[in-house]
Amino acid sequence: MKKSLSTRLMYSFMTIVIIIVVGITAGISYLIADYFFKIKEQELAEKGNEMGETIEAFIRLDDRDMLYRYILAVDRLVGARIWLFDDNYELLAASYYDAETDAKGNLVDNSLKNYLKNGAPSQASLQQSAQKLNQDIKYRIKVILRDIYAGNSFKSQIYHPYYKEQVILVGVPYTISAEKKGAILMIEPLSGFEKFLRNVYIYIMIVGIIAIIVSLFLVKRLSGLIIRPVLDMKNNAQAMAQGDYSRRLDVKGDDEIAELGDALNSLGKDLDAYIAKMERTEKIRRDFVANVSHELRTPITIIRGYNEAICDGMVTDPDVLARYRGLINEETVRLERMVRELLDISRLESSDPLTVNNMDELPLAGIIRNVAEKLAVRCVKNNVTFTVHADDTIKILGDGDQMVQLIMILCDNALKYSPKNGTVSIGANKLEDGSVLLTVADQGRGIPEADIPFIWERFYKVDKSHCRTVPGTGLGLAIAKEIIRVHGASAEVTSKCGSGTTFEIKFPKDKVV
Repeated sequence: MKKSLSTRLMYSFMTIVIIIVVGITAGISYLIADYFFKIKEQELAEKGNEMGETIEAFIRLDDRDMLYRYILAVDRLVGARIWLFDDNYELLAASYYDAETDAKGNLVDNSLKNYLKNGAPSQASLQQSAQKLNQDIKYRIKVILRDIYAGNSFKSQIYHPYYKEQVILVGVPYTISAEKKGAILMIEPLSGFEKFLRNVYIYIMIVGIIAIIVSLFLVKRLSGLIIRPVLDMKNNAQAMAQGDYSRRLDVKGDDEIAELGDALNSLGKDLDAYIAKMERTEKIRRDFVANVSHELRTPITIIRGYNEAICDGMVTDPDVLARYRGLINEETVRLERMVRELLDISRLESSDPLTVNNMDELPLAGIIRNVAEKLAVRCVKNNVTFTVHADDTIKILGDGDQMVQLIMILCDNALKYSPKNGTVSIGANKLEDGSVLLTVADQGRGIPEADIPFIWERFYKVDKSHCRTVPGTGLGLAIAKEIIRVHGASAEVTSKCGSGTTFEIKFPKDKVV
């Protein structure tokens, strides 16, 4: 049968509580009993030593009656049976010597009643009482007496067959004469202590039962507090297994369970982000395949159509043939450029960010002027003014070829979309925080705000109607984005329809020399 974690926790806790209660009961009982026995033995031994002198006096006076009065009085005072032996193992006197069994089988002490009626018992009566002891107890008493005669005290807890109960037995010597020593045996039944101990057991059991009931209630509450987060984690894990990564745990505290909850939340967040990234990647892949297929299909179709017209002899006019061959060459160059740029993107995407070890010191102003010089003919052709304002002292760390490519792409885009008599400005200046800002601005028709986040994607063109009239593959800004990434820079685009577009590339101060 399957048991829940809460049930097992409750069983474990209750087992611990029961073990603790039983352990405390046993420990308290042992300590109480040990303390009682030691105190009682010490008390009886001290009393026996006090009795020795008095008993010695009564024996010298040969006053048997007074001796019995004394030991009966001590019996009643301390609650101990007193047996008095001479030096020859003979019973001289006993405070408990005449007993009979009642209807319930209990011994009834008639010693005092008989003493008041008949006086001190005779030696024969005492011997008759002693005969009731079996041989084993007689032998044990004899061994005890032998030790006491030697001047030693005796303390022990034994079962006394005469009294038919557990007793404390204390024996001390007393002096009969210079050469002779007698023995005083003081026997105290433990029935009263056992009753007290039973009451202690009952009290502890009651307290233990109450403790168990209270503990049961508390452990149920505590197990609920402990198990509830675990159940929430289980439900969250099941939800994640089914593809739902949006659920989060309400984590409280700073214990191990809270840490596990945080870890599960972090896992869910990471998986959610990963799945979203994978979905975006898959969408980009599908779009990329579709775009590449479309972009490649177009020039190939054009090339194939014109080539078939030439090969089939459909065109004989030399001017038309020359125009067809020119178009075929133009599309071939465009196709070649597209493949090259796709390879560039693939190479850059698989590259890690540049480090100091594989960077060169680049004079940014020199690179800008070199690119401006290369584009001068196009500027004149398109009647566009190209202005450069760059600090010649600025040097950055980077890859020279990639930096030329980046600036060329940005400037090429600016020229494409600049109107006649427009101006393209490019500049580089150092900011107060130590970073360097590269700026390329045009006066073109601008980019709608909704399209700005997507301009870095491959084959994305803002105005689809101008796809054929404006030369380009739609891969330039995608390449620029990767170059910016590997250089650890950031890009920001601001644009307003009809007023132009500004690209700002910020190189961090750790990339500035």
